[in-house]
Amino acid sequence: MSFETEAARLQKNGVVGALALVGADGKIYWTTQNWQVDGVTIIEAWTKKAPWIIVQGVKYSTIDATNSRLVCTNVQQQGHIVIAKTPFWQGFIMAWCSPANPVRMVYVDIAKLAGTVKPG
Repeated sequence: MSFETEAARLQKNGVVGALALVGADGKIYWTTQNWQVDGVTIIEAWTKKAPWIIVQGVKYSTIDATNSRLVCTNVQQQGHIVIAKTPFWQGFIMAWCSPANPVRMVYVDIAKLAGTVKPG
């Protein structure tokens, strides 16, 4: 399965509402039309293990930050941000999901999606 096919499936099935493919330099290589992502700012916050990030003007508190993932939630029920590094390419997948979705299960789907990204 290709990255685009799986990304479309996750969005169609309501697992995520928005996705972005971001390079290690912060460059946005692909994104859903409904999202504006600042990759450089996200990388800086992730690297510093910041207690929160801001995406499109919404503050999300960090609940899990490791070298391979970042999971954040909005305490006012405005959703979750889930980020997983791509194992075969220098970058990561970033997703927004509804507060109704179980964020840890969404991470599993995003990590699988990250595994579909290949160099080239």
